[in-house]
Amino acid sequence: MRIDLAGRTALVTGSTQGIGLAIATTLADAGARVAVNGRNPETVSSVIATLQEEDPDRNLVPAPGDVTTEDGAAAVLAATGDVDILVNNLGIFGATPALDISDDEWRRYFEVNVLAAVRLIRATLPGMSERGWGR
Repeated sequence: MRIDLAGRTALVTGSTQGIGLAIATTLADAGARVAVNGRNPETVSSVIATLQEEDPDRNLVPAPGDVTTEDGAAAVLAATGDVDILVNNLGIFGATPALDISDDEWRRYFEVNVLAAVRLIRATLPGMSERGWGR
């Protein structure tokens, strides 16, 4: 089955490597305009160049920025435009036993793994609702 996402814009956080990169590639191959996100603008540009070299028909836009901050999330959303598909892929973890993790580290995990996603959902969901389509 082929899903046609032509005319849709996707934002995949943490999409310069790993699972995020695979998701971004798959969405682009389904016809979506995909915003590639990572904290380093050079890395984002390099990933886009590689993906477009593999398939020049992919519609990819750079959306560099740190979505764990309000300013970074705003910059990423400004670069992306209206988001139809939001994939909150960004996440961190450590190999430390739970009882050995400090309060500061738990706060960092919460900021990255929860609050960054909530911030992007709050910013994109109203537009999805207004347009009558979103994922």
